[in-house]
Amino acid sequence: MLIPALFGVTDPFLIKGLLDGSLVRYGGVIRWAAGTGKGGQIYSHLVEGSGLTSQLMLSPLSTLIQMAGDGIIIHKVNQVQKTLSAVMGLTQIAAGASVLNLGVSIAGFAYMGYKLNQVQKAIGDLKQSMDAGFQNLEERLDTLSEQLGYLHLLVEDSREQQKRLSGAINELHKALLIKEIADLQAELISLRYFPDSLPKDAVKTATRVRLFLSSQALQAPVELDAQNLLLTDVATQGWAVATATEAHLLLEHGLIREAQELLAYEVPRFEAHSRQWATQLLKSDRTELATAYRFQAPRFSEYITPERIERIARISPADCNLNPEQARRKQKEVEVEYEMFRSATLDERWNHRQIAVAEYLDGFSELTARLDSVQAFAHLCEQQGVKSSRQLLPREDAQPELYVLCSN
Repeated sequence: MLIPALFGVTDPFLIKGLLDGSLVRYGGVIRWAAGTGKGGQIYSHLVEGSGLTSQLMLSPLSTLIQMAGDGIIIHKVNQVQKTLSAVMGLTQIAAGASVLNLGVSIAGFAYMGYKLNQVQKAIGDLKQSMDAGFQNLEERLDTLSEQLGYLHLLVEDSREQQKRLSGAINELHKALLIKEIADLQAELISLRYFPDSLPKDAVKTATRVRLFLSSQALQAPVELDAQNLLLTDVATQGWAVATATEAHLLLEHGLIREAQELLAYEVPRFEAHSRQWATQLLKSDRTELATAYRFQAPRFSEYITPERIERIARISPADCNLNPEQARRKQKEVEVEYEMFRSATLDERWNHRQIAVAEYLDGFSELTARLDSVQAFAHLCEQQGVKSSRQLLPREDAQPELYVLCSN
């Protein structure tokens, strides 16, 4: 092996780099930050011990929800891991993004299946909430599985919109979207029970689901409409899971080149999809507010963390190529704009819509980064000439924790 042994998250250089900003997390990899001598290059990959998935699935529901939001927190969370979670920017990630495990372990199949089930559960919970009306909004948001809460913020003031969305949810249950997700989920469960079986059927199913759901996601109108957001969200999450599943199966069975070809095709398409949605949802009549940095206003500080803003900026064509000075200038323009227009048009309803947009776009950004991480891992497999991706992952008896795989 040309790769050193796995190091735990106590790696002092990694933690120091994340704290001082010389290293940044991007999906399932740690990269050197822009402006450093190795800016953009990968410092390490993040992988999970095989038992982490089981711990996630066997934990109480409240703990699972916390894990879904924070990305990585397990039962025995020590102070170093808490610190690492914070400096990685994992304290606020869209629940939809947690469909993909942080790392690249094939063991993540079981958790992927669990999260797909959570999407379906969230649709059912949301339907009940719609039918009951929107009294006690905050309480109802707390009872959801944190998958589709943004929809409440978009339709909270319109009973007519709530009725329309309820009808759309009914149709979604009947639609092929749910059938495709269920089929993939069944294959994921089968893989968990029979990990050494030939993956032919699973690959075939993942391919079919990927092609269908990517088509559905790309055909949807790019607009801020609750029904359309729901359908696109489900299709996009399924597209990401199917792509990652197919790639991991190919990597595990030594089809490295095929996995790379798949990801070389899908990752740019997914990135373009994310950028298109970011452009549309960040659009504003006031050009100074057509930016991810509009979420840095004090009115959003309780709901939107700086890490989330930076993730959204990565997929925003208006923001992604700004240097630090240009970003600061844009932030100042946003501040001035808010000072000048303290009108009724920027009321509480407008605030809620912005929080919903931030939640939605963060899901796109994090999913994009994690698919990029799978592509980086496929490249690592090629570099090291392995016959199976399992050669680069923690042993079956490794502790169920997060690991850092250094390649330098």
